[in-house]
Amino acid sequence: MGFLLLKWVFFLLSVGTVIYFGWKKPVFLPSLLAGAVAFDISITWFPALGPLGTQPGSLSLARLFTIGVIGAALVRLWLEPERRQALKAILNHYLSRALLIYIAVGAFSLLYSIGRGQTIVEVMRLVTLFLLYLSICLLVERKHALLPFQVVHWVGVALVPLTLYEGMTKHFIWRGYLAEGEIARVNATFVDPNIFARYLVLAIVANLILQYLTTVPWKRNLYFGTLLGLLGALAITLSRSGVVTLVAVLVLMIVLIPRQRMVQPIGFMGLIGVAIAALQPAVWQRLSTFREGFGALDAQRAYLWKVAGAMFVDHPLFGVGLGGFQKMFLSHYSSYKTVIPYVEGVTLSHTTILTIAAELGLMGLAALAWVWWALVRVLQGLRREGRSDCAATGQEGLDRNRLERYISGVGYFVWIVAVFISSQAEARFFEDPIIWISMGMLLCLLGKVGSENRRGSKITSH
Repeated sequence: MGFLLLKWVFFLLSVGTVIYFGWKKPVFLPSLLAGAVAFDISITWFPALGPLGTQPGSLSLARLFTIGVIGAALVRLWLEPERRQALKAILNHYLSRALLIYIAVGAFSLLYSIGRGQTIVEVMRLVTLFLLYLSICLLVERKHALLPFQVVHWVGVALVPLTLYEGMTKHFIWRGYLAEGEIARVNATFVDPNIFARYLVLAIVANLILQYLTTVPWKRNLYFGTLLGLLGALAITLSRSGVVTLVAVLVLMIVLIPRQRMVQPIGFMGLIGVAIAALQPAVWQRLSTFREGFGALDAQRAYLWKVAGAMFVDHPLFGVGLGGFQKMFLSHYSSYKTVIPYVEGVTLSHTTILTIAAELGLMGLAALAWVWWALVRVLQGLRREGRSDCAATGQEGLDRNRLERYISGVGYFVWIVAVFISSQAEARFFEDPIIWISMGMLLCLLGKVGSENRRGSKITSH
């Protein structure tokens, strides 16, 4: 009874926090959502809401804050009619159109999907996240462009002590079965160690962006110290996909921000990473399995890849329907399953590109490519604005505001890339709120839509 009471207290406090920020300071809600993403464990903190139809484990902090962001945007649309013009501009933007096309391809699959119920659920999820993206474009101001980086960075840093504790004691605060065996893969507050590793990579990217943009020496030193802590926590997760993702995004950052101030911390971090791998046998043992292939390198993933390939070959144009992978697998491709006995989850695809190919065929892959084209185009727009500052002259003082917008844009673009690379081993691409937050922030930075000031200013739309 006492534990149930605590759940209700936490639920009411969470709802109160969402309502307060949604009404008084809605510009901060997207950043709070970026922090809430780190707490998968929150599904155990809320009570079942009974008459409202919410079952245990179906509500999390991230979902609650997502609802809050969308609700706050709807209130602003009602109270401030000028924002409706901004909404039209957002919907007419090429990035928004690309996202709508992807959602439309998924909705079209309802006509032939093998699992229409699951397709409806997936379409509703995409629509909800698209509304989140629109809401962020409407609520966020340019002057708060760095706030999501700050929140993700410091949440990641706050999880470092818990990571060390779990790694040393093998006492996990939830999902304790992950601590069984010779190698304990730390998950902290996340449902899976690989998802935790993904968040730590996002925190490292945020750290590098904040470290680059700060002009205060003691802050730069502080960021550098916390960077080492984040890298150590990533090593403790023993996530191979996390390491691959980190290496890929660091290379991308060097390409997009070719500056000594960015290269130096990345280079030093690389040396520390090599030292960790050399001194920790468990880390080196995990890294050595890269030769078996990228992803969750085991027999289960091998047959999942074969199943996805077979579905794509058999349904090349439209696929089997959004969300239909598992049902199609069990009903038509069960002979591909070679791991006995059955283990929960091994009939779910964990590779984003293969999942889209199997479920939506060439139409889905084309829609995904269009989304990436739109994202690259947004980043190019930011680069053109700040190209005078990003030239090889080193004269950053020409227009610092434009330079900061471009650097911030690189950070959000790299966040999306990080989630995409990681999702080839652990799914959660379009399902991850981080990419919708990042896309909304990119559009705000571009300055073509949205508002510069939450109150008392015109909303630009050009």
